[in-house]
Order: sequence, then structure tokens, then C-alpha cells
Amino acid sequence: MRKKALSMLMGLVLGVTTIFSSVGTTGVTVYAAENGVTDADCTDKDTAAPTPDDTVPDANQYKYQKDELAAFCHFGPNTFNELEWGFNQSTQKKLYEGRTPDEIFTLESDFDAETLVNTLKNAGFKKLIVTAKHHDGFCIWNSAHTEYDIASTSYKNGEGDILAEISEACTAANMDMGLYLSPWDVAESTFGSDGGSINNAYNEYYNNQLEEILSNPKYGNKGHFVEVWMDGANGYNNVPQTYNFEKWYATIQKYEGKEADYDADCMLFGAGTHTTVRWIGNENGFADDTTWAKSKILNGQIHNDDSQRNGDYKGDPTDGYSNGYEDGNHWTVPEADARITSGWFWGTQKNTPRTLTNLAEMYFRSVGHNATLLLNVPPNNEGKVDQAIQDRVVEFGQNVQDTFKTNLAKADGTTITASNVRGNDIDFKPGNAVDDDDATYWTTDDDTTSGSLTIKWDSAKRFDVVSIEEAIQNGQHINSYKVEYKENDNASWQTMERGVTVGSKRLIRTSPISATQVRITVGTSTGKVPQLSEVGVYKASKGFQLSGAAPDGMNSTSVNDKTKFKFSSSGWNPQTGPTYINGQNTWSNKEGASFTYEFDGTKVYLMGTKDPNHGQADVYIDNMDTPVATIDTHDTVRSTGAKIFESADLKNGHHTLKLVAKTTAAIGVEAAYVINNGGKGMLEIENETYTMNEDSDLAVKIKRVGGTTGEITAKLEPNPGSAIQKHFKTELISTVQFANGESEKVISPAAHANRVPTTDGDVYFTLELSSSSPVIGLASSAKVTILDADAITRDSLNTLITESEGLKEHLYSEGWTAFAAALASAKTVAANENATDTQIKNAYSTLYAAKEALVVRTQYTTDDRFQFPWKTGTSATLEAEFATTITEACGDTQWRCEVNSENWASNGKYINSLNKTSTGADSVAYAYNAPVAGTYKVTVTYRSGSDTNKLAWSEQDGKITAGQVATPNSKVNNVLQAKTVEFNMVVTTAGAGTLVFTAPDGDSPQTDKFDIELVKLADEADLTELQTAITNAEAILNAADKDKYSAASLAALQSAIDAANAVLQNSDATQDEIDAAVQAVKEAKAALKAKDDNKKDDSNKGDDKKDDNNGSDNNGGNNNGNANNGSNNNGSSNNGTANGGNGTSNAVKAAKTGDTANVAGMAMLCLAAGLVAVMARRKRTN
Repeated sequence: MRKKALSMLMGLVLGVTTIFSSVGTTGVTVYAAENGVTDADCTDKDTAAPTPDDTVPDANQYKYQKDELAAFCHFGPNTFNELEWGFNQSTQKKLYEGRTPDEIFTLESDFDAETLVNTLKNAGFKKLIVTAKHHDGFCIWNSAHTEYDIASTSYKNGEGDILAEISEACTAANMDMGLYLSPWDVAESTFGSDGGSINNAYNEYYNNQLEEILSNPKYGNKGHFVEVWMDGANGYNNVPQTYNFEKWYATIQKYEGKEADYDADCMLFGAGTHTTVRWIGNENGFADDTTWAKSKILNGQIHNDDSQRNGDYKGDPTDGYSNGYEDGNHWTVPEADARITSGWFWGTQKNTPRTLTNLAEMYFRSVGHNATLLLNVPPNNEGKVDQAIQDRVVEFGQNVQDTFKTNLAKADGTTITASNVRGNDIDFKPGNAVDDDDATYWTTDDDTTSGSLTIKWDSAKRFDVVSIEEAIQNGQHINSYKVEYKENDNASWQTMERGVTVGSKRLIRTSPISATQVRITVGTSTGKVPQLSEVGVYKASKGFQLSGAAPDGMNSTSVNDKTKFKFSSSGWNPQTGPTYINGQNTWSNKEGASFTYEFDGTKVYLMGTKDPNHGQADVYIDNMDTPVATIDTHDTVRSTGAKIFESADLKNGHHTLKLVAKTTAAIGVEAAYVINNGGKGMLEIENETYTMNEDSDLAVKIKRVGGTTGEITAKLEPNPGSAIQKHFKTELISTVQFANGESEKVISPAAHANRVPTTDGDVYFTLELSSSSPVIGLASSAKVTILDADAITRDSLNTLITESEGLKEHLYSEGWTAFAAALASAKTVAANENATDTQIKNAYSTLYAAKEALVVRTQYTTDDRFQFPWKTGTSATLEAEFATTITEACGDTQWRCEVNSENWASNGKYINSLNKTSTGADSVAYAYNAPVAGTYKVTVTYRSGSDTNKLAWSEQDGKITAGQVATPNSKVNNVLQAKTVEFNMVVTTAGAGTLVFTAPDGDSPQTDKFDIELVKLADEADLTELQTAITNAEAILNAADKDKYSAASLAALQSAIDAANAVLQNSDATQDEIDAAVQAVKEAKAALKAKDDNKKDDSNKGDDKKDDNNGSDNNGGNNNGNANNGSNNNGSSNNGTANGGNGTSNAVKAAKTGDTANVAGMAMLCLAAGLVAVMARRKRTN
């Protein structure tokens, strides 16, 4: 039983369980399962375990990932001086230069390490990392290698040692310790000496400090550190230092690794290729949804793909995440570091703890995304943790423990069934996933790359968290997961969440769900098998419930509160689901369906669902005769918990809101939020995003909504993201003070971006409003992007210009005018060979900001109508997916009338289908404005699988002449292809209207877009026939045989042509004048006289080739041949129309004469006539 011994040994070596395990174990009752394998079906078959991956965590890494929570302790001179770095990035000034240690470190009372450590320990934190030396170079221990340390201060008369005091407390509590020792040291004179050579004195200085700490048994937990944190920050512009990681690594492992008889090497952060704990890429405490615990080292170098920062594990600077690699060959623990306050160091303006909601989000987006959470808890300037911060740590830890105390997957009467069990062996049974033993796991047979566990209860359970843990001791290789649930055993499976990575832990948090079954499905790549060590189903504590509630101080009413929401008797359908606020949604697709909501307060928000198939509603407040707004809940992407209505500020008191659905497109509502604080109101940041240049200030407007009574005080604080302290002034914390009656205030500067002369790419941070009072509204934070000045060159400006030129105006609803102006200005700068760097950077940032400010259009509305072109010869594009309303009336499941996404469509989206059945007729409608009436040529791009498909159009009030067009089969080799068809659309009445498309006889095609060109104004005279008549007549005068006509008749024809040209050039000519000129030219042509006029008419002689009724002599006639191309009944003026058949017939007659040269000549004349007609039309329009 060799594999069992190995499993037991693994359990002993790891010796860890998470803090979330239930106290004791509850046996899972196993019942007979309908399908799949239960524990009862498994026996001891000595089946071989799966082969572990080549890349797995060592014992320290494994323990850290299972421990999940670690704490940071930043304490030093910055604590007493309201600073973060002790260094000014912009001025490159050492802020403590010229000041003694005793002047910058002024601790007088005893440092309270015991309370700090015990608070963290009791809250579930398993490790404390201490900043023994930060970038300012000050040492909080008595260092033999510098006098810039605590021994040179008055603390305990120079006998104090903060690192030793914390170590003693950690040893007493048996808490793991990590050592933060900053390689960047602004106080040490040897830093950067000798050109920053790897062999300079600084590397030896740093190594000596490592050795004096690591070799001293009074430092660390029982003299041991499990992690050394070498922060990668370096704020110098021109003094680089090459670090000797190889030397430092050897020293660290000599005292803290396997060389010192520990089970595994000491974990290292920021140590080049020796890194075993990597930065997650931001300081928000968030890991990406897809996070691998594996990095790549190739040819002795850190490898990243093109999206990642070279030579580092920091990941993509544009999104602030280090995702790792599925095929990585070096295990690196993803570590998400964050702060419980706004700063790393305590300060009088940065001592407000984050809310429990903030911390819960950190936990679920770090630990729940396969990372560890490293949370900074800073002592204050008295060496103690503020009581408010301490209380928040305790509250956070209690909510973690309360949430994961009871695993419903272990409840009595639970069946756990696996789709497949490896060898049906008891060592890999499904029950292993709920035994609280990380060393055991459920897995599948070889070559079974996907499997599922189904948890079934004998009665419904209510939960909102599902936990999945991969057996990472064998590697991380699950690359797909899906969690589903059944509300009852007869219901259909509903998806709770699906994604890519699991790793150490995947947490899925939703609104509360009641279900009798949960199914967890995981998949891997070929050659791997899924392995789950633990799964869990939990009900979150109140503080850890998904934040569907309104901000603190704002009242929230769920839609299922029937005492306040009163729905009309028909048309509304209640629905539950994990993504809805409080798990509740009520929807209607009945026109006229309504509800009322009564509330007290000064401002109300409706929260609900946006969706491609949702539509409009009118909202009334108090006055039920006039709506205060028409809302539109249509969106190209479905979203729940969205703000669908926001009222203006209201008089403080009782109000009634009423919503009435305007169409049969759905309306879904989930909750109402109300500001009800006596008219005091709440504060919001005006914009969600901002952009700034390096070495610049940012002004931000704060708005007060819901009232202006009394005073409000808040803070506007910066929060690092992918931008860290070197990129912006983190100490710039603004007090926001509103006096009675004030409604808005501009904070300037709200942020300052430093000049960083390295190419880091664009980075971001956030600005956050906070207050000790519940006065912060919905818009409480904003993302600020700092454009990398060193990345902005003429080439990058030209690249941005090229990208911008590719944008199309019709795809955006707001911001185009400013964008177009910025683009024109940028092109001017780019074309100027003498443009300065400043001009180039300003042009870039202005264009970038304008581009970012563009609002993507999702649909046309009555406030944002499609604009028909107003000038002949110009066109506009109507994207089909921008429908104002989409009505699915047939209930079709495959060819639904809805917006779908595929690459073939111009904007990646299209209307899937329009159908007409006995059930109803689908339709799509577009709010439009036609400045002029006229005839428009419409080119529709579509895909069709049938020759019978058609598309019909109309206007709801008859302002557009109704019509239809065939859209034939567009398949090529039985594959649908995009195709176009043209038709004319006649707008009879200018102004606003609603254009409606339907399927006239049953089915219509998939519709991508309509390109609409104005070809003729309604009141525009038709010059086509006149121009054709002139062209044909001039051809006679220019012909080689014109001398066969009498001079008098030729002169008469020339006179008629001259008169016709005068009419043609007269922009005020009426249609009657134009028709008269046409008739005069025709009569002059008909009156042409041959010089020999005594010849008898021999039209009855069939063999006479000069018959007067054939050939060119009658080109102006009304009955025969090509000469009729300009007549009233035939020819080019009717080409393509319903009456155009006669022209075709006559052309055939002309061909029968056998006069090939004449046919060719007349073809050329027809072509010339067409070209001139087009020119004439354009000229008249101009």
C-alpha cells in the first residue's frame, strides 16, 4: 500500500488545515445515487495515484497558500512624518536628509507587539511580515552596519529593538514571520556607487544586514523566517543599482532554507529568478479571475509574453494583474498585497479602516482567486494599533470564520456523487472532497479530462458561497470549472458561475440561492486529470454577503417587499437568481404593465436588469400625469444589479414612484435605493475615469446629491493600483468639506502624478471617497490612468492617430465632436516636423483622453435618434443591433429575434432573425430623424439561408412609404456568407419617426447593417431625362455623317440644345420648364431633314436598309430601337423599374437590324448619358 503511506506522509509534512474547516467532522450520509459513483461504490483496489506535475509547490509555498492570510506591519520614520517613502519622486529629494534618527523616529511609549500579534492571530492570520528597513534606510533593529537605526534614537534610551519585540510576540503566539528588508536604500551612501556595479560595496552592505538578522536567534518565530520580502521599488531616476541576488539568495537559504535543515527553502519576494512569491500586479488586494501559480523561467531568465513586463513577474501594467501561465515551469505563489487603511504607514489623515464590505471583496478576489491576501495593519505613532483598525481586523476575521464554519456539503442526509472515480478506488472517492484533509482528493481515471461532483440534499438548502480547492500538491492544471444548481430535483440546472482556474481555492459568491442540488464540473487539458481536495457550500455571514445592498446610509428595498412595491395585477413575473440583488427580480414584457413604489427621502434609484431584449418605460414621481423620465434598459450585454433610473433631488418627504412599461420589450427591476437622511444628501465623484500626464495635477469635481442641508465632511484618498508610490503622490489626501447649501466642489489638486523617467507603460490608481459618517453615495471611486511620458513618442502618437482614424462616428453616442477636434489637432502636430516633445505628449494625452471619453452606442433612443443623411450623395450607416426596441413575438428558440455576436458582422453584432408565425410577428424598430424628405438608396448587409426570405419596412405613422425586398440565399458551399441587396426607401415626411422592420411572409435574414444614401430630395426636379435628351442630340451634331441633314434642321436642333442647356443650368427651373425643354429637343430631332428630301417613303420595302423607321435616323423617335432610351416610356429613365421592360424589348429589336456598329455606338451614347445624368444630379444638389 505504498500510495497510502505516501498520502499519510504528505499529510504529516504539510500538517495544515484551513481556518475555515468545521470543528470536528460530520459524516456524510451516503444514499444510493441515480447515476455516477458514491463512496459506497468504491473499494480498496490499490489504484495508482496520478503522476504529479513537474511544477508543484514546495512545503512552504503549499502551507502559505493553504494558510491564505498574512499581515504586513509597516512601522518606521514615515509613521511619525505623514509620509510613505521618505523620498520625493518628482524632486528626487531625500526627505529625511540632514535630520538625525532621533528627529525622525520619535516613539516614546512602549511598542505594543503583543496586542498586534494576538489580534492578528485570533483573526486567522498565519504570518506577519515586518518592515525592518523601508526605502528610507532606517533600521528598526540595532544594526552593527549603520548608525541610521533605532539604537540612535531615544526609544528605550537607545536600547529598543522593534524587530526583536515583534519576534518575541510571534514566538509566543507561534505565528510565522517574514522579513521585509528593502534593497533600495536612500540613506546608504554606497547605494549606486561604482555605477551600481553588482560588485560594489552596497551589495555587501545589504548582505551583511541580511546575515545579522537571519543568523540571530532573537529574530523571527523561534529564530526562523519563512519569507524574505525584497521590495522591487527604486525611485531614483539616474542612480541604478544592480542587485546581487545570487549572493543574497545563498545567505538567506544558508540560515532559513533546506541547508539549515528546514523542510523547504525560504520563500522570496522580488528576488529575480529566485522569486517564489510573486506580486499580483496591483495594491488593491485583487487577483485576476484567471490566475495560475506558475511562472516561466527560460534560459535562466524570467520569461513573459508580449503583454507582460519584461524581466519581472509583475504582469500586464494595463490591467494590473499578473496571471501566470498554464504551462509555467516555476511555482510562484500569487500574493495580493493591500492596506486596511489608505496608506502603508499610519498617518493622521490615513487612519480610517476600510469597510467590512471592502475587505470582503479583497478576500473573495484574492483568496478566492488562487492568491494569498497580505493585508497591511499599521501601528500608530504611539506604537499601538488604533482601536478602530484593531476592531475592523477582529470583525474581518470573525466574518471569515463565521462564513466557513458550517459546510453544507457535509450536512446529514447529503449525497455526493462523482461522474467518475479513479479505479472506483476508495482512496479517490468523492467523500475525500469533504473530509477536511488537504492530502486526500477525488480524481478520475486517466484520459478522463473532465469530471463532476454532485451534492444532493434531502431538503433544500440556502447558500451563497461555493468553495472549490484543487489538490495543488500535485500541480495546478484545472483549466475550466462550472458550478450549477437545481432549485428542486425536477428543475433544470442553472449556472451559478463558470471560469478557468481553480488552484488553491476558488470562491464563488452570489446572492442567496435555495437549491436541492449543486454540481461542480472541472476540466483539464489532455494528459491531465482533475483533482479536487475540498469542496464546500456555505451561507455567508451578514458582513460577507455579496454587496447588493445600497451604500451605508442609503435605504434599500428588495423588489419582493410587497408592502412598498405594488405591481399591476397582470404582466409581472417574479424570478430568483444568484446574480440579482438579494436574489430577486420581477420582470414584465407586457406593454402598460406598471408598479408603484412608496418611499420617504430626497432621491431614489431603481436597480434592475439591462439586456439586449429589454426596452423602455416611463417613470412618474408624485405627478402621475407627466413622466419625469423615459428610461431605456436595452443594452448589448446583459447585466444585473444595474442602475436603470436615478431621480433628480426631491423635496424631503413622502413620495410615490410609478413605472409603466412602454413596449412589449422586457423590463426587469430588482430593488430600490433611497437617500433618506433629512436632506443632508450624499457625496459622489463626478466621473468614473480620469486620465493625467506625468508631472501634472488632476482636478476632480465632487457632487452632493439628495440634498444640501447642513455640513458634510469626507476624505478623497488615493489608492495604489498598478501605479505605486513612485508614480503618484500617495500622501495627497484631501479633506472635502461641504457647507450648508453647497451642491458641488472641485478638489484641486486631487492627485499629482510624478515624473518617472522609465518606461513602465500606462499605470492606474484609484481615488476613493470615505467618511466616518454614512454620506458616501453610489459613485464613490474613480480610476485614474497615468500616461507614461517616456512611452509617448512621435511614433506612438502616429499609432494612436491610426487607431483613432479607424473609429466610426455612428458607433458612439457621445463625445465624438471633442474626439474629432482632438484627432485633427493631433494630426497637425504629427505632421509638424518641428513639433516639440511637449507638444507631442500633449497632443497624445488630449487625443487619448478624448478617445477614452467616447461613449459606445448601444442603441438608438428618442433622445439619440439615427440621423438620415440630409445632403444628396452622402450616406449614413444604421447598425441593425442598435434597435430602439426588439420584439420577439414568436417564441422561437433557435432563430430568436435578438442581438447575437459573430465576427462576420461589421460591428461584431447583428439582429439574428425576424419571423412571422401564428403566434405573432417579430419586429425591430429604430427611432430616427430625417431632416429632409426624399428617396434613399439602402444597401443592407445580411445572411440568408433561404431564397424566400424577405425584409419589409414601414414607419409607424406612415412617414416612410412601406415596402419589401427579397433577401436571397447567401450560402456558399452550404456556409452562410455575408451578402448585400439594394432597395429604395422613400421618406415622405421629414422629421422624427420610428422605422420598423418586419418579416412580411414568414422569415427574414440575419441583418447586420443598413448603408443609407440620399439620392434625391422630394422637391428636387428630375434632370435625368433632359440631360439624356441633350446628350443624344449632341451626338447627332458631332457625328461624322451629320452633313446628310439640312443646315436649317441642324441649326434648329442646335438652338433647341442651347435652350435646354440654359434650363439645365438654371437652379430655379421648374419641372414643367424641364419637361418643355425635353420635348423641344425631341421635336427638333424628329424634324431633322435630309438634304435629298424628294426620296419617296419606302418603309414598306422589307429589303431597304435605309428604311426611315430603323437605324440612326430615328434616334429621337418614340417607337423603335435604341433611340427610345430617352423616351417617356422606355430606356434609361426607367431602367430597373417595374416599367423598364419596354426598354429591354426595344434594345433587342435594335440588335436584330444587324447594324453592329450602330448598336455599339448607341451603347456608348447610353453610357455617356448615364454619367452626365449623375453629374447633373450632383450639380443640382450642390
